[in-house]
Amino acid sequence: MKKKIVALCLCVALAVVAVGGATLAYFTDTDEATNTFTAGGVKIELIEQQVNEDGTELEDFEQEQVLMPIVGSAQGDKDAFGQPVAENYIDKIVTIKNTGKSDAYVRAYFAIPSDLDDGYETFNAGANILHFNFGNENGVSTEGVQWNWKHNGKWNYFETTIGGVAYNVYYADYYQTLAAGDTSEQFVSGVYLDSHVDMDAQGDYIDTRFPNADLSILNGTVSCPVMAVAVQADGFDTVDDAITAAFGAQFNPFGGTATNWQ
Repeated sequence: MKKKIVALCLCVALAVVAVGGATLAYFTDTDEATNTFTAGGVKIELIEQQVNEDGTELEDFEQEQVLMPIVGSAQGDKDAFGQPVAENYIDKIVTIKNTGKSDAYVRAYFAIPSDLDDGYETFNAGANILHFNFGNENGVSTEGVQWNWKHNGKWNYFETTIGGVAYNVYYADYYQTLAAGDTSEQFVSGVYLDSHVDMDAQGDYIDTRFPNADLSILNGTVSCPVMAVAVQADGFDTVDDAITAAFGAQFNPFGGTATNWQ
């Protein structure tokens, strides 16, 4: 069976240096150099948006935003787009659009630096230093509804190294095939730095909950890469069947060695 598959990667830059996106394309019958597609090809686009300053519409995500400890609650009051109104919350609304000619199964990945995330084995979100919010639809979370982040009660998760930095990677499957021309519901909606982050007298970042934590990563650019992969729906019954057939079991879209799969 001939498979048509595509992967797209965007990198979230949350500090003072913008990090651009890169596109990774895997096709059995296209010219990758010119990125052309034959009839029936699968093609996706990762869309990044934020609420504009007036709060009236969505606009393209702005890079080079600076992380500051959140003031208020990311689970508190929301704006008209379902986004937290807490000060220093960074909108990072990610959706995936099927711009190809075939219905597709979609899996998306969110990677967060291991130094800033509790991760395996305890997965204690309350201990995270950098948090991310799941997407929302009219203010209601898409987690476990339109995006399935867990299997058998466990997070879809692994750990890897990207650009020399250790990352915890969480991934989710879209709940149904994404029809040609359609856009998914939100995958994630934003990120925020925990309110316990501060600076000591020497100007070093600290977390008052974890005095010995190494937060030196906050001195530079904090990147949270987002990856999405899509596989033709035709011929497959589930997302996992399609992804495994196209990419192999325990596929790590960021490349390299991956550990602590669950």
